[in-house]
Amino acid sequence: MRRRRLRALAASLLVYAVIFALSSLPSSRLPSGVPDILPHAAEYALLAFFLVQVFAAPRRGAALAGALLLAALLGLLDEAHQLLTPGRMFSLLDILYDAIGAGLGLTFFMLYQRIKGSEL
Repeated sequence: MRRRRLRALAASLLVYAVIFALSSLPSSRLPSGVPDILPHAAEYALLAFFLVQVFAAPRRGAALAGALLLAALLGLLDEAHQLLTPGRMFSLLDILYDAIGAGLGLTFFMLYQRIKGSEL
């Protein structure tokens, strides 16, 4: 695996570890008044941005679809994990927010690649 892909994998694992840690917090320790979509979308946008770079050809459709699917699956696992956390619950809406965030992250990645390519 090339260095760039290893760095992307390390960043993806770090982002997911932070997501997992935040999901382990009881609901009483979470900030109130923040719309649920904001943290979910931000976390999973960042995760997908790095995940897609783990693939050998990140700009190809299969890599983008794979990163979106993997991020959604990780969102599902995170929601299941929350069942073990006091005051937290499983939410299909949160999985949707995660997928929306992952889609945004992939869009940012494609824009970043376009800008980066135009500078060459």
